[in-house]
Amino acid sequence: MWSLIEAARKQGVEFVFAISAGQDMVFSSAGDRLLLQQKLRQVAAMGCCSFALLFDDIDPCMCQADREVFPSLAQAHASVANEVYQELGQPPVFLFCPTEYCSSLCSPSPSQSCYLQTIGQELLPGISVIWTGPKVVSQELSAALLEEVEGVLRRRPVIWDNLYANDYDCRRVFLGPYMGRAPGLMPRLQGLLLNPNCELQANFIPIHTLGTWFQSELGSCANPDRAGMEMVAALGDSRGPREGSYSPQEALELALRDWVAEINQQALEPGGWTPGHPSVGLKGRSRLQSGTAGGQEVVPDPKQHDSVPSGVDQHGPEPCGVAPGEGCRKVTSEPEKGSGSRTPNGSQQSPTGDGDQLATGSRECCEPSASLPSVAESAQSAGIPMATKTLLSPGHTMSSSNEANTSQNLLLPTSDARTGSGSPAQSLSSTQPEAIRADMPQTPPGTGAGASPGPPALLTDEITASSGPLAPVTPEEVTSSPTAAVTPETGSGPMVPLTPKEARTSPTSQMTSEEARTSPMALVTPEEAGSIPTALTIPEESGSNPAALLTPEEAGSSPTAPLTLEEVRMLVELFYLPYHHGALAQELLEHFRWLRANSLSVGVPATAPDACGGARWRGRAQSFQLLCAETCRLHSRFASAASRALLYDLHPYLWDIRNMLLAASAFVLWLDGHLLCDPGPKGTWGNCFGWCQSITAPILLGRDAEPWACRGGLFGELQALLPVGNSCDLFYHPPPLFPSSQTYLLRPLLPLDKGELYRMCRESLDCDPKVAEILMAHPDLLGDRLLGPFLSLSPEYTFVLEDEGGLCGYAAGALHAEGFLQQQDSSWLPAIRHKYPPDLGTGGPALGQDALEEAVLFFHAEPRAVPLPVLRRFPSLVQLGTAPRVLDVGASRSLALCLLSALRANGSRGVFCQVRDADGQQLSFYSKLGFVALPVAWGSSPGTQLLGRLL
Repeated sequence: MWSLIEAARKQGVEFVFAISAGQDMVFSSAGDRLLLQQKLRQVAAMGCCSFALLFDDIDPCMCQADREVFPSLAQAHASVANEVYQELGQPPVFLFCPTEYCSSLCSPSPSQSCYLQTIGQELLPGISVIWTGPKVVSQELSAALLEEVEGVLRRRPVIWDNLYANDYDCRRVFLGPYMGRAPGLMPRLQGLLLNPNCELQANFIPIHTLGTWFQSELGSCANPDRAGMEMVAALGDSRGPREGSYSPQEALELALRDWVAEINQQALEPGGWTPGHPSVGLKGRSRLQSGTAGGQEVVPDPKQHDSVPSGVDQHGPEPCGVAPGEGCRKVTSEPEKGSGSRTPNGSQQSPTGDGDQLATGSRECCEPSASLPSVAESAQSAGIPMATKTLLSPGHTMSSSNEANTSQNLLLPTSDARTGSGSPAQSLSSTQPEAIRADMPQTPPGTGAGASPGPPALLTDEITASSGPLAPVTPEEVTSSPTAAVTPETGSGPMVPLTPKEARTSPTSQMTSEEARTSPMALVTPEEAGSIPTALTIPEESGSNPAALLTPEEAGSSPTAPLTLEEVRMLVELFYLPYHHGALAQELLEHFRWLRANSLSVGVPATAPDACGGARWRGRAQSFQLLCAETCRLHSRFASAASRALLYDLHPYLWDIRNMLLAASAFVLWLDGHLLCDPGPKGTWGNCFGWCQSITAPILLGRDAEPWACRGGLFGELQALLPVGNSCDLFYHPPPLFPSSQTYLLRPLLPLDKGELYRMCRESLDCDPKVAEILMAHPDLLGDRLLGPFLSLSPEYTFVLEDEGGLCGYAAGALHAEGFLQQQDSSWLPAIRHKYPPDLGTGGPALGQDALEEAVLFFHAEPRAVPLPVLRRFPSLVQLGTAPRVLDVGASRSLALCLLSALRANGSRGVFCQVRDADGQQLSFYSKLGFVALPVAWGSSPGTQLLGRLL
């Protein structure tokens, strides 16, 4: 502890020790109070001068002993806090978190809360009180609310801002700009503490944009008349912020450029992921040095230390009453085990945030010292508003962290960058443990079965499109046309995907300018982007500056080229803020909602009243395919070019989104021509897709709802749009220990795929020359055994997985298993028996001989009927398999997810499969998808079992 406090002091950071004692303390017990004071005196003896006492998220009911001494919980808390504060000698920084720390926890309101009224009356004036705003995670902070809180607490609050706290949802991380905080808040605050993402690498933009916001607040203090004009811009709703006001989008652009430079610099340093990047220098800017805790510390050039933030007069009057000698001070707070952020675990408990950033100070001080570092000289000369190098406060600047993570002095660099899209990433040749393959549905030779928005509304926006064939967009296509919406020539047939070869070679047509103007979802071309007023201007020096990013052509020449500005912007837009989606995420959701709501227009039979419905649907589907391919390519590029620290912090989130979009993209392709609009002739389920839509509609967040009411963010909303969205166990799997940059394409079966699928089945069997000779004479033997019935009798429910080496996986199914098995026994098996004689391959033991014998036995044995109760409860049959080279379990799960979504969309309520008892890989994979062993025996060979799951 002493070394940590000393290290913080050397870095100019004030260490704050925080402790939560309310859960196991009897407030009236002299012994408990003495223990608390002794613990804090121990820390004070090590040099700590700042403390925090936290009573958040505890039982509001006192024990009998406390009720006999204190008339209320608030008086008990105030009594303990006052005694500790005085025992420590009234330290200059002493924070107190009340049990009612936001408006939603106050009854009936903050101003009428008896608890807060007592705290305000009883708490000593030198103690600062923590407040999170209207809610635990507040979308907005207003001056009116802070005025109300100040009145009841009789002091200005310290805001504990949970905008970026993500420890309540394992699928969300927040990379968007600091926004929703009204201008002119600083005079109402004793300080502001930012509770960041748990992942260190995710906090560059949050802290950078917080610095820009703070600089704007300092300017507002220097010019009080300007604060009122900034209100709309600071809340993020302004389309044209006035000069000098805080604009979240402008702050984001500045932060993005700096973050891109830092990301690519980290990749060059020892321990970075990718070698061979061009040297990134920051001419005339801050230089990067190795930091601690896996992060980077930026040391400004000495010549930059003589300036102050723009908008603040260095030698002018001090309108907010700057005390001489008070400037920027950084404090690190370390909560004791059990203390933490004001964000709940579930609906009650507050998880702990890492690396909290606090700016606090005296009531009068609002002006920085002239000796503090400021913005880069290049930014000042260009007239660009830049973030300050530190978070300047009305007196002090604090940062805090829990025991596991210690924050550091994070000074923010600036750099110039050129935009562009990178190359399609290629697979890294890294060796992974064989244990990873245990979760993959490997193709088993010879087995019995291989392995927040409102409800969707019919939109009427016109998108010039086609009713002809639609090819799945491959990642390779994205690099050649990253911003053009693709529309094939008009036709009349359903959406039949092109082969991978055709998809890569056929040119894609762009919308005309007139079409683009009439389509709200049309994407701009690179030429159009050059004329957009908000496009970043590239300084002349960037042509020779090694920190400048590569052009798209330069990035395309190397799969491990540095990440581009546009790629990092896409990452931010996927993981924006708790109450807001970024542009890319919003566009993905709008497309998918519209396609699902209007899917009957391309169903079987089509039910759209107008002939243009199918063409409009296919055009929208093509745009969705393009966005999905761009995002999947981003995952590959990120795995190839990001540093290890950044990769392991953010890859799990991006991996989740990649897997979801693989399934969603293939499902959209399948919808065209396969969704049944009328009840099928052989089943009793009929079409329940409309009903599926109603039960999987996204949860609408009310104004008073916290963000954890709808879990998952973009991932959760996409999940809710799939027919199996309610089956949460299908969507969760731990991310891989070894991230891979391999790109995958998931799509419905094409007629030309049969030969390659059969080749994949042959290659999965390691055999001796004798068996290989039989397979050469009968190359379709294993393919017919594993996939033959499905490709012949139920090809519309077959999906394939494709990587750079070709097809590498399949998911096959039959909607009505009872009819499928009857047709297999009556028509398919008699024909196949003529093809393969019963004595084929019976020539003694050999490697692979068992697979041949099992296949022949399956063809010639008398088929056993599936028990009727199984068919009634699990009416659909499925079979999954992947090539041994597929090590990414996420791609395999997406394959299964797409097939189950297609079956559920057409009415199936359950699926089953057949697996050999000895096939541990298949049993493990199916069990992790929620399949359970059925207590029945079935199969044409011994040692097999049935697995099933409900949908």
